[in-house]
Amino acid sequence: MNRSSEFSTTVEFLRSKTQSHLPSDQRTLLSPIEQQHASSSASGRHGGLCNQPSPKSEFAMVATLIHKDLHATSMKLQKLAKLAKRKTLFDDRPVEISELIYIVKQDLAKLNKQIALLQNQVRELCISSSSKQAMEHRSHVVVMLQSRLAAQTSAFKDVLELRTENMKASKDRREQFMFTTQQQTNIFACDSPLYNLDRRSASNSSSPAKDVLSLDLTTPSQEALQQQQQQQLQQVQMVDASNQYLESRSSAIESIETTLQELGGIFQQLAQMVSEQRDMVQRIDANTDDIESNVVGAQTELLKYYSYVSSNRWLMVKVFAVLVSSAVTVAIFS
Repeated sequence: MNRSSEFSTTVEFLRSKTQSHLPSDQRTLLSPIEQQHASSSASGRHGGLCNQPSPKSEFAMVATLIHKDLHATSMKLQKLAKLAKRKTLFDDRPVEISELIYIVKQDLAKLNKQIALLQNQVRELCISSSSKQAMEHRSHVVVMLQSRLAAQTSAFKDVLELRTENMKASKDRREQFMFTTQQQTNIFACDSPLYNLDRRSASNSSSPAKDVLSLDLTTPSQEALQQQQQQQLQQVQMVDASNQYLESRSSAIESIETTLQELGGIFQQLAQMVSEQRDMVQRIDANTDDIESNVVGAQTELLKYYSYVSSNRWLMVKVFAVLVSSAVTVAIFS
């Protein structure tokens, strides 16, 4: 996902904000274009305060950006999971997997920081805002983002563990294959006449009388010696390549273990934020229980008053009849 436009917009905003706060003696050191930009931004800030986004809209924008980053990170994580599930020796793509692991780790750390800043912003808005519904909505948004980040972090941990297991299994298979190949090479070397020149020469010197049909291998040709040297050189190169491969795998496993430790730190931070959100939810739940008890008490009092009024209804009718009769009597005799 290309985020260059958002990055350039953020840079321009921060630059204008910094330049507008510079004093006049320092502003003269800027270029003419920067001076014009700083003056226009300052005038726009003083003359058009209504163009600044409100805290509510800023919260919505930040939450939307975090949601987009979480979606992009989930796509990278899916690609990494597909690559990590491969168990082949020849199509492993270690460079691409290492790059994706580093990118996903950096993205998760950045998202963790952004969600922590968003949570601090929610606290500030809760202090200044009087709307409980808006406060609950922002808290629910933060909890939703935290849950998605925790799910992606857990999935990333599972992918790293799967990658470690596959790398260890591949290493065991490669070592077993190399051991079998080396053992077969030693057997072939023992049976090969090129490796038994000294033994054959010694046996020929001790017993010169041999069968006429036996082959004389005491004087090998130059081509055979060159072939022997090439085989030895190839074996040395194979051993060096295998050592380099094993070293790269060991370093990759160590980096994965380090990444798992860093993910443990992210999990601890998420647990702390979730505990803080739990305290806030418990306070909201306690307030809801108080409201419910007050509503139930008010309903009970209303029912008591209704029963009292309904029981004294005939008394009220009698009082009203007495008042009417008194008024009629006064009207007649007056």
